[in-house]
Amino acid sequence: MADMLSLAEIAKRLNLEGTAVRRLIAREGDSLGIKTIRGKGLKLFLSSDDAETLIASYEARRGPTQGTADEVPTFDRYGFFYIIQLVPEALPNRVKIGFADNVERRLTEHHTAAPTAKVLKAWPCKRSWDYSAMDSITRDGCKLVLNEVYEGDINGFIERGDSFFAVMPSPDSEKELSEYSPLFSSEDGGTSDDSSST
Repeated sequence: MADMLSLAEIAKRLNLEGTAVRRLIAREGDSLGIKTIRGKGLKLFLSSDDAETLIASYEARRGPTQGTADEVPTFDRYGFFYIIQLVPEALPNRVKIGFADNVERRLTEHHTAAPTAKVLKAWPCKRSWDYSAMDSITRDGCKLVLNEVYEGDINGFIERGDSFFAVMPSPDSEKELSEYSPLFSSEDGGTSDDSSST
């Protein structure tokens, strides 16, 4: 739609899940004068002006969304779950496992202490899946060294990671809203009692 942004596009710009954007609109839409527009298949949009108003309001309270996970702590974002081999030439079975918004930046951070570190694999991941992914990937065949550093069979780590993420949905996928959801406003064509108009 011309001059419109879908809630998925807004969520991507804000580094949020679609449901978090819907809650934001439900909570602040009236005070900001924002009205959602329903497109095909119940997909929701904002005009580009309303989208910019919402983004500016969110960033004014939360700070710019380009920050790292450490700068903008939140659990309604997504990034990547990674396995980094720390010292391939000396300790090939030692890996760092964790979540990052930007894997290349995280690798650069590790290069200060481990200059030969390399990314073995990374999967798209919701921030809220971090601990579950860690528990699944390290459930057997490895030993904890310290914090998120483990020793074990490299292929085992990757296979368990592939298995875990194979059953997870796309991190940026949106759940379809019920027509009875309070997240729909009456302007969207949400439920309202039309019998009162008689």
